[in-house]
Parts: sequence; C-alpha cells; structure tokens
Amino acid sequence: MRHAMIMAGGSGTRLWPMSRGNTPKQLIALFNNRSLLEIAVARLDGLIDEEHLWICTGQQHADQICDTLKNFQASQLLGEPVGRDTLNAVGFTATILHKLDPDAIFAVLTADHIIEPKDEFARSLEIGFQLVEDDHTRFVTFGITPTFPATGYGYVEMGESISEDAYT
Repeated sequence: MRHAMIMAGGSGTRLWPMSRGNTPKQLIALFNNRSLLEIAVARLDGLIDEEHLWICTGQQHADQICDTLKNFQASQLLGEPVGRDTLNAVGFTATILHKLDPDAIFAVLTADHIIEPKDEFARSLEIGFQLVEDDHTRFVTFGITPTFPATGYGYVEMGESISEDAYT
C-alpha cells in the first residue's frame, strides 16, 4: 500500500524571529494565510489516501498541527519526543508502517518546500512509487539540477537509464 510521510520538524532558526520554539516555520501562515505544512498536505490531495498520510514532528507540536489541519487524524501524527533529524524520522516512520502494513511503500516528503507545478510533482511521485512497486529493493530519490555548487546538500549522480524518467 502507498503511504506518504511529511516531515514537519525543525525549529526554523533561519526564519527567526518569525519562527520560534512555539511556532516553527512549518506552521506559520506565510502564503495566502496558509502554512507550509498546509500546502504540503494539499499537494498530496488525490495522490495518497487520507488514511495513509502521516506527519512526523516533535511531540510538542502535535496539538498545534491537529488544530491547523482540521481533517487530519491525530492517530496519524508521529510525534517524536526529541527531534533527531531526517534519518531518525524516516526510521521511526518505517518502523511504525512496517507494524501496520508490512507491504507499505512510503514517500518521505518535507513540510518546508514549495513544489510547482503540482502536476509534475504528481507525475514524479507516481513514477517513484511504480519503480519501487516493480522492484522492492529500490530506494528512489528525487533531485533537481543545481543552480550553484552547495556541497552541504550533497550531489546525486545519475547512472544508467531504467526508464525515460529514471536512472540507477
């Protein structure tokens, strides 16, 4: 079954003083009175069944997230007692999903990006899910063409083509 987990952690220190401990960047209504988290959830509308959408965040923000996302079920919020960065959020989610759905395939997404156009995002997500469904040993990552060197983010090197839109 297809699932998606949105990482909604981080303190947003680069947005200080707007972003603070009680109101992290992903919950600030910056875009037409909508937060980045609301935009990230809306981006998945029609792509992932609502019951297969998960949000991984600091436990201290659970109530705020449920208040912000009116139709979101608190049972789908994966609250970390202490933030431990991306790898731990992914591992935590994988553990929970494996217990609930041993055949789960899940996309890891972030709550702090604007991704447009939406139809291209949807197409790419569909390709990623198909690649993993075709071969359960695959780990799919998405990359963009960089506009400047930024070694802090790392680099993705394309290998051999496995489809029109995917490389090893």
